[in-house]
Amino acid sequence: MKDTLHIYIRVSTAVQTEGTSLKTQERIGIKLANQLDLTYEIHNEGGRSSANDNLNNRPIMLNLLRLMDAGKVKHLYVYNTDRISRNQITWYTIRQKMIANKVTLYTPKGVHDANDSMENMILGIMNEIAVYDNQTRADRSRIGKFEKVKMNYWQGGDPPFGFFIQKMEGGSKLSVHPEESKWIRYIFTAYIEELSIKHIKAHLEENKVLTRRGNKHWSLGSLQAILRNEIYTGINRYHDKKYNQT
Repeated sequence: MKDTLHIYIRVSTAVQTEGTSLKTQERIGIKLANQLDLTYEIHNEGGRSSANDNLNNRPIMLNLLRLMDAGKVKHLYVYNTDRISRNQITWYTIRQKMIANKVTLYTPKGVHDANDSMENMILGIMNEIAVYDNQTRADRSRIGKFEKVKMNYWQGGDPPFGFFIQKMEGGSKLSVHPEESKWIRYIFTAYIEELSIKHIKAHLEENKVLTRRGNKHWSLGSLQAILRNEIYTGINRYHDKKYNQT
């Protein structure tokens, strides 16, 4: 009976910058299994963020570790070692499981026997490089977001009611929506004139004004959020939690 090559595939949620799709990883893994004369099994983790890379949000990898402990996984393929993890603690945990269960790791660059001291050191170095690369990419992204906000570019997500996203060279900016903006002016004017939120809600629904999500019915909470949103005063505030900068 042939041994099985377990093909683990994953992309981060920033796949557009990673450049390697799940299909591509799967195709290369299957090709390798055929070359090694092994059967194969696909373990698809899908899109998982590398920013919070731990085993709590990696059910497929957790199952692979259980299969290793049960002696059912001896050959593991990943497109790159950073697919296993870019987190030092997570990577160490997985690597120890591979060593304890004598699992051989395959990548397009070669075969890595985690039980060999030299190979183990090389795998550790490769992980450190992946961690450094991930941190560098995150810092560049963070700096980029700050710069875009300073230049009045929209940082992403749905536009607030009353605006639409206008794409232009260098990014996207908020522009005043010709129809919705009329109702924003009504909401603020009515509130200044001391009309109740319930009255404003009823008036919008009577005039068949749809919410940002296309609903016919407005919630009191959504109207209160509009009245509290400083973006209608011309302020667009962005806060970075990691560096506590605004």
